[in-house]
Amino acid sequence: MNSNQSKSLATCVRLSRVTRNLLAKQGSKDQTFDDIINQLMTSQVKDSHVVIDGESGGNSL
Repeated sequence: MNSNQSKSLATCVRLSRVTRNLLAKQGSKDQTFDDIINQLMTSQVKDSHVVIDGESGGNSL
């Protein structure tokens, strides 16, 4: 999902200030929190071999 799509589907997620600051430190100035979260989830999926969107294989989210 690109930034334009995510803006049209925006929702509110409650985070503590600590969590918000940790997310901000993970990304760069030009990244949205959506970008940072997706990047973190993608790297987690690659590390744990979790399958997304019903692809065959290991665990699925």
